[in-house]
Amino acid sequence: MTHCNLEHLLCGRTYNVSVLSMDLVCHSEGSLFTQVHTAPCPPQAVDVHVNCSAGFMTVTWAANPDAESFHVRAVTSEGAFLSCDSTSTSCSIAGLPCGQSYSITVTSVRGGCESQPSSAVNVSSAPCVPQGEAGSLDCVTNSAWVTWLQAMGAESYSVLAVERGGANSSCSDSVLHCNVPDLQCGATYTFHITAVNSFCRSGPSNTFQIQTAPCALTSITAHTDCFSSHITVGWQPNEVSSFYVATAEGHDHSILMCNSTSTSCDLTGAKCGMQYTIIISASSDKCSSLRSPPLKMNTAPCVPQNVTTNPVCDSNGLVASWSPSLVAESYSLTANGGDGDVRTCRSTTNNCSLLHLHCGQIYNVSITASAGNCTSLASQQVTFHTVPCEPQNMSVAVQCDTRTATLSWGESQGALKYFTWAQTMDGNTLHCDTTGTSCSLRGLTCGTMYNFTAQASDGTCNSSVTAPIQRGAVPCPPASVRVRAHLMGDATLIRVSWSFVDCPNVTYLVQVTGQIQDNPQSNMDVSSYWTNGNYFEFPVPCSTPYNVTVLAKNSAGVSRPSQAVTGVTVPCPPMNVTFTGDNSSATVAWGSSVLTTGYKVYQLRSDGQVPVCLTSNLSCQVSGLLASNVAVTAWNGAGESDASRVITGQTLNRRKRNLKYARMNAALTPDQLSIPEVKVAHVTGQSLQVEWSQVTGADSYTLILTEDTPSLPAEEVLSVYNTEIATVTDLKPATRYCVIVSAKHDSNQSAYSQPLCVTTE
Repeated sequence: MTHCNLEHLLCGRTYNVSVLSMDLVCHSEGSLFTQVHTAPCPPQAVDVHVNCSAGFMTVTWAANPDAESFHVRAVTSEGAFLSCDSTSTSCSIAGLPCGQSYSITVTSVRGGCESQPSSAVNVSSAPCVPQGEAGSLDCVTNSAWVTWLQAMGAESYSVLAVERGGANSSCSDSVLHCNVPDLQCGATYTFHITAVNSFCRSGPSNTFQIQTAPCALTSITAHTDCFSSHITVGWQPNEVSSFYVATAEGHDHSILMCNSTSTSCDLTGAKCGMQYTIIISASSDKCSSLRSPPLKMNTAPCVPQNVTTNPVCDSNGLVASWSPSLVAESYSLTANGGDGDVRTCRSTTNNCSLLHLHCGQIYNVSITASAGNCTSLASQQVTFHTVPCEPQNMSVAVQCDTRTATLSWGESQGALKYFTWAQTMDGNTLHCDTTGTSCSLRGLTCGTMYNFTAQASDGTCNSSVTAPIQRGAVPCPPASVRVRAHLMGDATLIRVSWSFVDCPNVTYLVQVTGQIQDNPQSNMDVSSYWTNGNYFEFPVPCSTPYNVTVLAKNSAGVSRPSQAVTGVTVPCPPMNVTFTGDNSSATVAWGSSVLTTGYKVYQLRSDGQVPVCLTSNLSCQVSGLLASNVAVTAWNGAGESDASRVITGQTLNRRKRNLKYARMNAALTPDQLSIPEVKVAHVTGQSLQVEWSQVTGADSYTLILTEDTPSLPAEEVLSVYNTEIATVTDLKPATRYCVIVSAKHDSNQSAYSQPLCVTTE
């Protein structure tokens, strides 16, 4: 017989099955369909209810139309089982043994097929009735100590004592003994014990009776002072007896006793924080027929012990706790801060909270306990450190060259560590932790603004965060600033150039300060506009010392000034030049020019000017000269001034233009500028003096000096105003330079001249 298995069929379904025969080419028609029923699905929503008193359980489940019947199975942990069958949705199992735990499952049955078991439900039958019950009387406290044996299935036990008149007392515990308190004197109590688990209570155990001590003596009193170690007990005498014994039993089962033939005695050795039960008996037999009802009293609370404090960081507070006292009715906490702050709180439990303490302080914490009119002595003080204060007087210094910010602050009392952050507007954060009062945050991005904050910590709690200080990673000033000067009429044109700064979107500002003609009353303070280039030109008056600094700026802020470059402009031309004598012998004199190293006297000739005297004085002896052929200049390390000549009635600068040229220039249009011709390029050491032809209508000239080298040439551009001569200094030695010049008027410029090349010494 041929067969095959159909797997993974769904439970509770009916399938129509047909069989085909086939070869490599054809297959037969299918056989007649055969219906196949799969096993029913397991029951759902299984629930169990235990009837504890009747000893049976009822199992219920949801209806299942695929099942014909159901089988219930209850298995114990030892493997024993009970079962029942049903065609409905419930089934009961009777005769449950006591103290058993069961795992209940239900299966669905149909046509001889049984489903998988349902999810198990765990239940227990009623615990067995406790056995071995016994009890004894404590005559002092009028309480009964009851014991029993372990009952199977019990999780805890309950003891009930009922007096004939209906009064009752009880106790419960999970161990095998229990103390039934507060029994009446002179009464007979019936006791029974019940076992309990999560599902059921057992039936009551066998009962037993205890008769409490009789009541005879009355009007018992007891008194003690707050911090006294003895209790004074008093009573009404009895006519029958003349000897009395007072017994006090503490809640720790300690015993105090005294005796007397009168109506009082003192119980000595009483301890604080105790609850005592006191009886008076007419003899040493505490359970005799002549005894008082029990009287309960408390001594003063003891000093609280085991005081601990824990911080509440979020609200800068503390939670204090201590060992509880049986007799205390309330507690009082006092916290004294090192700055004089005093806080208190009261509590009826053994803990108390103080919030919003002063930051960075040490508080001494102590506890007292109170009951009635008595208050204990204060506990031993416990010190508590509050949350550190936030760092004060924080400052931020940004080092642009290392892109580092150094934060510093005043020490916070109680702080063991500090945290610092630098955060950008888009949330990128740098941080630094330290145990000191300064920290350096590295890796700042040049041109970015940061919010700098700090926080103190004592290892457990953190202070509040400081208010943010906003600083930018500003660019450094240019590392290299260079100043070149050349004469421009009666002034000096200084060209300031600098190295670029490695930072995005940087612009630069040049500041020039000085004292015009070295006069403290004539201060000069000029600056450029912000530019993204790396040079700027200023005309500076003659005989003026100057300081040049360059600032860099971007969105993060302005840098500090660069290292100042100092210099002095060429001297102003000497004034008031006079000529005394004749052409055979004469004295040339002039007025002083400030910041001058010396003066030169020239003879003016048709082929140029010839120096005839070099002096640091204000006069010079000459011969063979006419007054009209004499000119005087002043010089210093920056260069030589324009020449001043002797003219009757006044002294004028040789290069001063007359009205005729001004009229000619005014009549020109910009497109008429001609190309200047470089006449002289004279080298002296590493300085080059260039002269060119005057171009009508031009008010300035642009001079370009280029190194004539095969490699990438260095180029320098100078703007020259109202003169046809310029001096370029600080050139490289033994280097060939080529010069070209272009004339300018407003925004129009001529073509450049043919290059003239020279080599420095």
